[in-house]
Amino acid sequence: MTTSTSAAGGRGQGAQDTGYQPDPRRWRALWVTLVAGFMSLLDVTIVAVALPTIQRDLGASPAQVQWVVSGYALTFALALVTAGRLGDALDRRRIFLFALSAFVLFSAACGAAPNITLLVVARLAQGLAAGFMAPQNSALIQQLFRGAERGRAFGFFGATVGISSAVGPITGGIILALASGADGWRWIFYVNVPIGILAVLLGRRLLPRVQGSGRGHVDATGVLLLGLGVLALMYPLVQADSGGIERLWWLFPVGAVVLLAFAQWQRRLVAKGDQPLLDPRLFSTVRGYAVGAGVGTLYFIGFSGVWLVFALFFQHGLGFSPLRSGLAVTPFAVGSAFAAVVAGRMVERLGRLLTVCGLVGVILGLGGTALLLHYADL
Repeated sequence: MTTSTSAAGGRGQGAQDTGYQPDPRRWRALWVTLVAGFMSLLDVTIVAVALPTIQRDLGASPAQVQWVVSGYALTFALALVTAGRLGDALDRRRIFLFALSAFVLFSAACGAAPNITLLVVARLAQGLAAGFMAPQNSALIQQLFRGAERGRAFGFFGATVGISSAVGPITGGIILALASGADGWRWIFYVNVPIGILAVLLGRRLLPRVQGSGRGHVDATGVLLLGLGVLALMYPLVQADSGGIERLWWLFPVGAVVLLAFAQWQRRLVAKGDQPLLDPRLFSTVRGYAVGAGVGTLYFIGFSGVWLVFALFFQHGLGFSPLRSGLAVTPFAVGSAFAAVVAGRMVERLGRLLTVCGLVGVILGLGGTALLLHYADL
């Protein structure tokens, strides 16, 4: 969905940008960004099938092991906007390679963690690295491609997002089936290391060296306000299993107030002619931006946790093995990959209608799944 929106937003730029010279290495460079994006998004869901094993082997409580998933998502979200701004201001290639290297390092640290505390700390750092890498992925696609090619490139990116989210439980189940023993779950993290090292080496060779805007100043006050606001909203949700929503409900209004202060601060910077962290004029002057951002936010709030719920339901509720649990969601991975590639070719003609059709399909699919699980004799 967001992929189609981004690609649609780039329609016509190729025709207007007469000085554009396509990089002959652009498609090979795209695969480097896709591999990195695949790894960072895969790690959101691949761990889900291993949580029961991790909890047993490390003697962790349910609340502690939940942080292995939630902590990664939390720091990932906290880094996104700041990382995007740094990429614009400095050098996307350098930040991408640095974040990818850090992601590989912290993946190894996760695999080697001797206890649940160090595993959670390593996962927090791994999520932060992934959050710095993610905005550079889409920005590099914007930089490397124009016109119809950009739509196809974002189609491949969308396929990567869909496949990585759905194939995580499958991959985790296969790894746990092959790496038997008490420490088999560690290979879920170690598998990132050789792939990530190869991606770093190829990225150094293939990604273009293009400087940012040259305005190296980053709005530190905005970073602080946005980080505190997002943290206040997300922390009670991360702690939901241990009664966080009941105990920490007051953080929701606090977070809303802090985010309002952030918005006001950004308007003040724009009025002074300074560089904001997030330019509020995007929401008022760029057609469809506000609606697209709102729809995207609602979609990922509701959809991102589906795979964790499925993994826990299949394993704890139905007694599936990790591999069988992962295979149960294989149809989504196949359908998502096929649809994203096709959508990348259709976005030039259909535009936002493609997003609407995709959302309707998701609603029908999840609604049908809910009815099946409710009424079927499982």
